Order: sequence, then structure tokens, then C-alpha cells
Amino acid sequence: MMTVSFSIPTTSSLLAAKFNHAPLIPLVDVASEYLGITPSTAKRKARCNDLPFPVFRLSDSQKAPWLVKFEHLVEYIERVSAISHKDWLRMQC
Repeated sequence: MMTVSFSIPTTSSLLAAKFNHAPLIPLVDVASEYLGITPSTAKRKARCNDLPFPVFRLSDSQKAPWLVKFEHLVEYIERVSAISHKDWLRMQC
């Protein structure tokens, strides 16, 4: 008898597939879905370093896009998820 094994997809693997395994993701691509803010608000917060993860530009040009390192986005999502899970568990008692 053959056993079939499968692995549960991780946040990292699912996001990698979603963003085509890109190491850097434009901030505007994550602003609304993961931060719940508009791209223009995300850009304004980026200029003030007021986002929950680091962002940067690859040049000094004002027109250069703000970028998020893939690992930083994954860490942010995992951190928020863990906090939410702890809160949920605490409320189950």
C-alpha cells in the first residue's frame, strides 16, 4: 500500500507563489490587502518610517517605487498572526 504525504503550505511558500518568488515587492502591491490602507497612504507612511516593517527605494529618485523585502512581509504577517492567535486562546478560557 502506498502512502501519500503532503505538506501544509506555509505563509512564506504561499506568498512566494503569489508574488512570483520576487525578493522585493512593491509597497503599493501590499498596501490595501495586508495593511488595509491605500497605496498613497502607504507611500506617505513610508516617507515617515511609519509602517510595521521596513521599506526602501533602490535609488534616490522620488519616482522610485517603495519596496518591501519579501522576508520582512512574511515576518510581519507571522507576527500579527501569532499575536492574534494568543489573544484568541486567552479568550477561550
